[in-house]
Order: sequence, then C-alpha cells, then structure tokens
Amino acid sequence: MSKFETAYDYWLKEQRAAASGERLRRLMKGHGYGEKLLLQQAWWPVFGNFDHLVPEFEFVDDEGNHYFMDLVYVRSPRATCLESDSFGIHARDADRDSFSRGLERQNAILLSDWNILRFSIDKLKEDPGYGQRTLRKMVESWYGEDPMRLSGLNVYEREIVRLATRSIRPFNTGDACELVEKSDRFVRDLLHGLVGKGIIEPASGASRVRSYRLAR
Repeated sequence: MSKFETAYDYWLKEQRAAASGERLRRLMKGHGYGEKLLLQQAWWPVFGNFDHLVPEFEFVDDEGNHYFMDLVYVRSPRATCLESDSFGIHARDADRDSFSRGLERQNAILLSDWNILRFSIDKLKEDPGYGQRTLRKMVESWYGEDPMRLSGLNVYEREIVRLATRSIRPFNTGDACELVEKSDRFVRDLLHGLVGKGIIEPASGASRVRSYRLAR
C-alpha cells in the first residue's frame, strides 16, 4: 500500500470516528471517487499530509440553510472550500432549481468570507499538475506560505515556520514555546535547526539571539 493510501485510510477513519448524523452518513456513503481523486492527484503531491483538512464539512448560512462541502481547509485567516465536480453528474441532474441552488450555495460561502476552489474530475485526471499548481498558489496567495519550504519538516518545525509567516514582527523563543507547547530547550533546538536550513534567521541579538523572522 502506498504512503498516500495508508495516510488516506487512517485520516478517513479518524474523520468518521468523530462524525455523527448526516455528516457520518456522507462520509460512509458519499465521500468517494471525486474527492479521493482531488486528494491523490493534487493535494497529496503538494502537502504530503491531511493537516487542517476536513471532509464533508457542514456549513450553515445566515438563513439556516445547511450545505455539505467536499473538503474544507480550516486555516486562519479564512477557510477554503475545495470541491471536485463531475460534468456527467452535473449535466444529468441539471434543472433550473438545482442550478439556482448551486449558485445560492456558492454565494453563501463567499459572503461568509470563505474562499472556494472548484476542480473538474476530468481536469484532475488529464492534467493533475494544474490542480497542484492551483493549490500551491492557494497557500502562497491566501496563507502566505510556500509548501516547498515546509517539505521535509516535522510538525513542530512547520508550525514555527507558519508562525514566522503570519507574524508582522519578529517572534521570540517564548512565542514558539507557547505555540508548540514544548520546553525552552526543545524549541531552541528547533529554531537552531531552522536557521541552519536557511528558513528563518536571527532578527536581533548577536552572541545570544533574542528574536527570529523568515529568512530574506
């Protein structure tokens, strides 16, 4: 079994264990080919994990309407809805009412200050590079990150790099300790390693570094 298949099965089991009601039913019955194709062809090659990703996310708009999204990337400053669409299903099920509901759904998501990206299943099969490029652009434009910069880092290192990316000022060891909930010595080793990899750099201090920022 590939790394993707192993991670995907584990992630989906965790999501099902935490779900109930209609969301659980959808995860058991409806989370299928298109969603997995998006993850396998586009998501996994870029991220190599399923961090912050929630399948069959239930969204409730201001009028109390409930919508389920294929996948949601739950990150600050705003969540991103990711959907894989099949031309055949949409063409088969199309009528004026369903067309209008689809537009209302998308408008409700956007007006709630969310992002949304939609991918066709045909495009994912024929040109997976397009999906990968789109997701890289997503994290660069909307989250201020370069996914290639995070490649090969452990979970604590990735969180520190995200802290550096989001911070409008240099951050210190205490900020990083509070974020990852680890000891000062543990965090200083992480920071030293990230400096050695050229990802962050000292922002102040000479013999003893007092603060850090993304490497320029």
